[in-house]
Amino acid sequence: MFLRLHEVNTDGNNRRGSGLTFFIRESNMPFIRSNFSPTWEVTVDHFDIIKESILAMIPGASERVLIEQMDITEEDGTILISCPNAFSQKYLSRQYKDHIVQCVRGTLKQPVDVHFCVRQKGKTRQEKPAPEPPVQMTLPSFSTPSPANGLNGNFTFEEFVVGRCNAFAYEAAMAVTENDISKYNPLYFYSDVGLGKSHIAHAIGNRLLSSKSGVSVKYTTARDFSQDFVHSVRNNCQQNFKKAYQPSSLDIFFIDDVHLFKNKEKTQMELCHVLDDLISAGKQVVLSGFRPPTSMSQIDKGLRSRFSAGLVIDLKRPDKLTRDKIVRHKAQKNGIILPDEVVEFISSSVLTSIRELESAVMTITAMSSLMKRRITLDLAKELLEGTLEKQQRITLEYVQNFVAKNFCIPRDTIISPSRKKEVVYPRQVAIFLCRRYTRESLQSIGNAFSRKHSSIIHSLETIETMYKQNLKVKREIDFLIEKLEAETA
Repeated sequence: MFLRLHEVNTDGNNRRGSGLTFFIRESNMPFIRSNFSPTWEVTVDHFDIIKESILAMIPGASERVLIEQMDITEEDGTILISCPNAFSQKYLSRQYKDHIVQCVRGTLKQPVDVHFCVRQKGKTRQEKPAPEPPVQMTLPSFSTPSPANGLNGNFTFEEFVVGRCNAFAYEAAMAVTENDISKYNPLYFYSDVGLGKSHIAHAIGNRLLSSKSGVSVKYTTARDFSQDFVHSVRNNCQQNFKKAYQPSSLDIFFIDDVHLFKNKEKTQMELCHVLDDLISAGKQVVLSGFRPPTSMSQIDKGLRSRFSAGLVIDLKRPDKLTRDKIVRHKAQKNGIILPDEVVEFISSSVLTSIRELESAVMTITAMSSLMKRRITLDLAKELLEGTLEKQQRITLEYVQNFVAKNFCIPRDTIISPSRKKEVVYPRQVAIFLCRRYTRESLQSIGNAFSRKHSSIIHSLETIETMYKQNLKVKREIDFLIEKLEAETA
């Protein structure tokens, strides 16, 4: 336990005898009543004004939730900031103590002591209604992917929400687990980020492992495959690498992010041999990538042909009905039943990916649990307003101007037909940011840059690859992302 007294002089200098001197107490001890009686009077109106002043100074939606949940009372000359739980008390006292103290003293015109505490159960200001019972949230358990086969046990068919956008992919994946699709080999899924292509691949493997004994499954990514191959060449242990992928040791082989094999000629050649051996032996191969094989111009023609030899399936962005189902499923998984109006708001506002839908649900349920607030439409709007406003503010033109300014070239040059190196890279970065921060389709982005659909895809793949493989590019794009988000916050 500790008690610190800070001497503060109100006239702004350190000379003794000038101004009014008072003390601010900081303590982790419970507040203890004293015999001091203030000579000034505090009313409920003062408390409301104080809270409004604090809210005006703290713009963040999540922080405003914390402020609204606290009670402000006066006891023996000390202003008590009563928080609903220890998390709220610690966060507010650490991050916003100076702001809150300033608002309290500015409103009361008195150098009062301000103390943060956790509100006792069942005790609140008489004028305020009793807090609503907390909504309990059960957080999902995230298991570590198995080091033996690389599968994530959380990605199952039971957790895959089926809609018109992905029904064909779901049926094809289920058929693989029932050996009804062997003639469609390999099976190739492609989609934008966050639409479920990795989930459905893991689900196939998990279903096979749980339903059939002795099945040998291996899941890897293009990056891991490439690194393992390069390591085997450098260390003269290629036989060990080949052994890991030979048909006698595998029944089904998954490889994700195949678009990242671009410009890796030797690795592509080795992958061709692996696929030929597995498919010839009747082993199932499941591939997934960012784009369809025909759009990956920097992948060897022979490898693209192998990718396309089976069944190629596109997972599209979820439609409104599917988004509704995803929101309800995610909430129910966490023990929450969302009101219909909240489901409607989330599914109508978050359009880009399944991951963002799930993130929105988790944000609302987590804050409801932590702050002991019932989930309502107002709460959902309050918590998501920052994200939604940012999406509305960041337009294609805004991104173009932002990139042009940071690369010191005119916007007209970025959208011009020029293929100069000093123009192509900024243009690709702008396309990447447009895809990330706007809801526009690839066609709309292409129109904004006077580029064909295939050119937009190429730009996205190029920046994605450079971001993962070039540290300088990664730092540069991270800086631009941070700056863009700061400007539009």
